[in-house]
Amino acid sequence: MDNNKKSYKSVIPRKRLLSSEVFNLIQKSVPIATVDLAILRKNKDKEIEILLIKRKIYPEQNKWCLIGGRILKGEKLKDTIKRQAQKELGISVSVIPPWRGDSPIRIFSDPKSDRQKHFICSLYPVSIKAGAIKKSGPEFSEVKWFSLKKLPKNLGFNHLQEINSILKEASTINKKI
Repeated sequence: MDNNKKSYKSVIPRKRLLSSEVFNLIQKSVPIATVDLAILRKNKDKEIEILLIKRKIYPEQNKWCLIGGRILKGEKLKDTIKRQAQKELGISVSVIPPWRGDSPIRIFSDPKSDRQKHFICSLYPVSIKAGAIKKSGPEFSEVKWFSLKKLPKNLGFNHLQEINSILKEASTINKKI
């Protein structure tokens, strides 16, 4: 690349590629590709726990949710996983085998799982490699570990369905974390 030319990212910030009007039209018209992270660990009793955030923004305000977000144009799924974990929680994660960054545990595409948009979501079981979990962030007021056997009643979006997918694979996951 010519040293006198700036990269595409540095010339046009992603936030300014589209007007809000066009962006909102696209969100209402086209499914949005996303990832959700089921962040898992074993507690002292060797039971699997999942990390959830309590959302403080619309939609699903005050409900417990998985961490997740959009896949950016030009971004590989493994990079979306890395970015979401780092940006939202300040941690680095690894996908729990046998799944990989290009191989989710399941894909969800229920157009009614979100009141605003139609998401196509790839779900990944992950474990924390490094970092200290942020206690709050722009989208959430708190984080908490829950036993897969004692989930909160007020789960957001279609996250109960997603967590049930994790439960179906619990014996495989239990061997890997």
